[in-house]
Amino acid sequence: MRIAVYCSARRNIDPAYAEDARRLGRWIGENGHTLVYGGLEYGLMDEVARAAAEAGAKVVGVVPQSRLRDQHPLNTVSIGVSTLHERKQTMEENADVFVALEGGLGTIDEIVSALVSMTFFRAFQPIFMLNRDGIYTPLKQLFETLEQHRLAGPPATEAVSFLPDIESLTNALDEQAARLADEQ
Repeated sequence: MRIAVYCSARRNIDPAYAEDARRLGRWIGENGHTLVYGGLEYGLMDEVARAAAEAGAKVVGVVPQSRLRDQHPLNTVSIGVSTLHERKQTMEENADVFVALEGGLGTIDEIVSALVSMTFFRAFQPIFMLNRDGIYTPLKQLFETLEQHRLAGPPATEAVSFLPDIESLTNALDEQAARLADEQ
């Protein structure tokens, strides 16, 4: 399974967030999956890529041309792109499932972009958001409000799951991997 992971590029954030990224990366590698991510050696991107590579995963980095000097040295494959729009599109096209670890505006933009693309093309794939400490609860509430006002709804809103901890996230990914295996 190809897992697109969106997460913070910032350094000096809560160490628990880095541990979440490392645990996810190890899980990806130990279970024979592929990591698709922003391709840079920054923040949580570095943590998830390093752990995934060390655990044997294929690591696909989607790297903006303007940041080539910062691409992660452990990328198995680096795909160069010119713009952030192209980066998001490339990640969407190369993933079976989407995960948001802790992140800021960029992470939210990437998840919403994936969801909008799925809605437009009516091709829904799961989006799992790690909601440690309620970090994405306001986004969940926004989705619920949009649904109440009939401005958004299933299947789009059902594609997104908010999970409280890394164990719930990896369990959901296990279930998705089993579903994909059954379909083949």
